[in-house]
Amino acid sequence: QDKHPPQRPTPGTATMTWQPDLGDDAPWVPPEPPEQLLAGPVASVLGASASAAKALLRSLWGGDVEEAEIEDKAFSDCRYLSCKNVGLSLRLRPPGDMGRVDVAFLYGEGADGYSAYSAGPLPAGLAWGDRSRGVVLRLGEPSDKFGGGRIPTGIAYETLGLDVHFQNCSWEDANNPIKFLSLYVAVDQSLGMCAKCAKQAKFRCSQCRRCSYCSSACQKEDWARHKEACASLSACTSMAPARSAA
Repeated sequence: QDKHPPQRPTPGTATMTWQPDLGDDAPWVPPEPPEQLLAGPVASVLGASASAAKALLRSLWGGDVEEAEIEDKAFSDCRYLSCKNVGLSLRLRPPGDMGRVDVAFLYGEGADGYSAYSAGPLPAGLAWGDRSRGVVLRLGEPSDKFGGGRIPTGIAYETLGLDVHFQNCSWEDANNPIKFLSLYVAVDQSLGMCAKCAKQAKFRCSQCRRCSYCSSACQKEDWARHKEACASLSACTSMAPARSAA
């Protein structure tokens, strides 16, 4: 039975024990984000149509384009175009002809039967030989983390549009190899932090447009606290004079 390719599981509450620790005399300062996350053939794949996505996979195949082994799997909410020999899988939403690529999965050697993606540089200066601690040293503290227990761990850099998925399940494993990478449209930093959990926010309250959240779950949990302020803020917003063009 076909299943969706690996995606980000529900974020967990596990703590990374392999975060950089340079001692009291040398406080660690996260590095600046890389100026260009994507390069090479996948640099402009996000937002591409199905025909453009297939053309990209065929061009990376390297052999007879008519013999390119492209898997095309459709589900109720999305569609995947994949070429295991290239190490690349592209998710499109919606699943029909109007779908556009919203996530690109770059695989390491042997991950789920894929060859290692090598058609261009990996995002953010990463390499397939990097391990979990090295990723955090390079990119800084992640905005989210997921997995653990029986699920392989992973970390997210949502303002970069990058998730790093590791092979093993333990948060204590500082040398956890990279299994695959997920690339998506970066989260707008101007949204700030979630009012409930302080993670990177993804949207604002639709009523007051002042309070930001990372998920609908956090918004629901925070509603008892926020609803009174929301009413006041919404009233102030509706009474504010409209701006006129200069």
